[in-house]
Amino acid sequence: MSIDSHYGDNLQQQQALLSQLRSACPDGADAWQLAPIDQLHSGGLQASLHLRDTLAACLAPQPAPRILDAGSGAGGLLRLLAQLPGADVTGLDLCHNLNRLSLALCQLYQPPCCLTQVSGDAQCMPFASDHFDAIVLQHSLLNMPKPDQALDECLRVLKPGGHLVLHELVQGPAPSQMQFPVPWARGQEQSHLHSHATLSALLQARGFQICTATDLTAATLAWRQRQDSRTEAQTLRLTPALILGPDFPLMFANLLHNLRHGAIGVMQYLAKPA
Repeated sequence: MSIDSHYGDNLQQQQALLSQLRSACPDGADAWQLAPIDQLHSGGLQASLHLRDTLAACLAPQPAPRILDAGSGAGGLLRLLAQLPGADVTGLDLCHNLNRLSLALCQLYQPPCCLTQVSGDAQCMPFASDHFDAIVLQHSLLNMPKPDQALDECLRVLKPGGHLVLHELVQGPAPSQMQFPVPWARGQEQSHLHSHATLSALLQARGFQICTATDLTAATLAWRQRQDSRTEAQTLRLTPALILGPDFPLMFANLLHNLRHGAIGVMQYLAKPA
């Protein structure tokens, strides 16, 4: 199964989902209400808010920064970035059905947001060189068989002095414990994880200087464990299964197993062109 099919096959018919949202939220839906379908990465909405704040601190002196979310999915992080003052925000994703959903959710989102959504491959970006002030990848490299090409493209389209922020799953100390399916892959052929050491070396080899590298594995495991203990009622009957399919509960259980047993870890990097 292709990556496009993995994320897009269950979105062939989006009108029922959008009608449900409009009916339940006639005045619009906020980031918390949409999180079950547009925050599909580990750490959920809080992880995206942290990424937004990280970028805001990096870009604070700039009045109108251009930001690229490479691998933007259903647009959850993208809409948060669009709230930054003066930001010109672009999302890039290989899956056209996810891009269509992202734009449709923008019409329902409160507060209102304006952004650009592009269907394309981050390993061959359709953008001019030296175009963006910042690029963020959130659980994106894990689906890319050629991460070196993606990082080369990031370096090309990033302005000198720009910032690259990665929030990525990495291979843990016990990769043999890995169980599939997981939210980003139904099998090994779709999953492209690298160890922290390998990814750090790859960033440096492709021309980036790592400013900070933060291990978020323990915090992500605590977040995942809290999901099983949640008892509060949701105002909307939204679930990641609407995008990832009916085997999402098994994917989510395997995510917990893989975190607990050291098959995967979670890292956040802040880097700049060397």
